Amino acid sequence: MSSYLPKQIKPIRERVEAKLERDLITQLERYCQYLESDRDYVIAQALAVAFRKDKGFAEWQRSRPMPEPSSEGLRAEAMPRNRGEK
Repeated sequence: MSSYLPKQIKPIRERVEAKLERDLITQLERYCQYLESDRDYVIAQALAVAFRKDKGFAEWQRSRPMPEPSSEGLRAEAMPRNRGEK
């Protein structure tokens, strides 16, 4: 039997850590207050807007299609290493 409402889509989320300048963190916190939203939402939306509007990035992505996922996943290949990491 089908339901009236579709199932909720639950995207896979991963933790990301970043070091930001204090002034930027202050602005982020104030923007979160302004939007009455949490950091995760504000950062995700800001990145989505940047990715969508950056024509150069869109062109760059088209010229470099993502590789098919392997058994180890894309993470190790696609993500740049932190400085000092071997």
